Amino acid sequence: MQRTIKTNLSKKKDLFNVLALAEAISLPVLLIGDPGVAKTAAVMDYAKSAKGGTLNNDDVFLLETDEGTRSNAVKGNIDLEALTTTNKYKIVSPIADAEFVIINEIDKASASLRNSLLGVMNEKVLFNGAEKKQCKWNTFVATCNKIPEDEKDSPFWDRFAITFRVDRLREADMLEYFQNGGRDNVQEYKVNLPEGNVISENLAKLDIKKIKMVMDICYGSLSDRTLTYVPKLVSNIMAVYNTSQDRAFVKAVELLVGKVEADILSKSIMSKELRALYDQVDMIGGCINDDQYRDVMLKVNSMGDKLVKSGKLNDEDQKDIIARAVEQQDKLPFLSEEVEETEIMDELSQY
Repeated sequence: MQRTIKTNLSKKKDLFNVLALAEAISLPVLLIGDPGVAKTAAVMDYAKSAKGGTLNNDDVFLLETDEGTRSNAVKGNIDLEALTTTNKYKIVSPIADAEFVIINEIDKASASLRNSLLGVMNEKVLFNGAEKKQCKWNTFVATCNKIPEDEKDSPFWDRFAITFRVDRLREADMLEYFQNGGRDNVQEYKVNLPEGNVISENLAKLDIKKIKMVMDICYGSLSDRTLTYVPKLVSNIMAVYNTSQDRAFVKAVELLVGKVEADILSKSIMSKELRALYDQVDMIGGCINDDQYRDVMLKVNSMGDKLVKSGKLNDEDQKDIIARAVEQQDKLPFLSEEVEETEIMDELSQY
């Protein structure tokens, strides 16, 4: 199943894929980035798309935190109307009824507020004294500018199975954004939401040897709890990113630990020739004109043809290469004509 996200934000495909992944695995995600990189705006646009374009007041729980934010901002407050009119003690807790939870500046929140969030994050239960209230959230997102140096080993940050850095737009990207109309320009992003049967099929074919390779790289950096999510995470990455098992393992390590460790796994899990082909495909999105694009495509097709002839490119990798190339091609404004897109697909399909 695909979801279309309409937004005026530019270069946010990777972020929307991460939000789709967070929704699919139903685990909290942490977005890290400088102020003003549209972390919150992207989540709000994602939520709108999930609700058909219109958000009701109780669909999203958005909390801006600082060191003075009290725990009742999460736990809720006494319903004074119910208390005065019916003499009933009732706590109103909007976080429990929201499908999307956004906690901003989580690094600045007090210890008591973070403790109030743990049940919501882990068991989807809001603990309020003796009362327990089930939470409805599908997507839980927290944001911060950076994880404080003195807290990097804190168990709290381990509650986020996925960590994603939201970078600033490059200057060239910003100029392109202005040329396309800036805030008035509405773009459409399509993300994949995996079906249950697809995830089951992906889980069944995971290579246990490759899971061990992930364990070897990540064991010293992750808790046992987070490591238990690896098979589920990889299976969902395969569906959300429409990618091969090998690439999904690499992406999982990137989201769990970081790009350095992901590169180490990439070198271990894929042949040198296949990694070089993926690197060449990733260069497509950086092309600035048609001539440069054609040169890159010639290299992609030549490298792909050699791998096919040598038996080093299986069907799964071929499909993944084509999908990645088309995704990179979508970033190029000078390849907008339908005829050109057809030619691209014909070229890629040759191998």
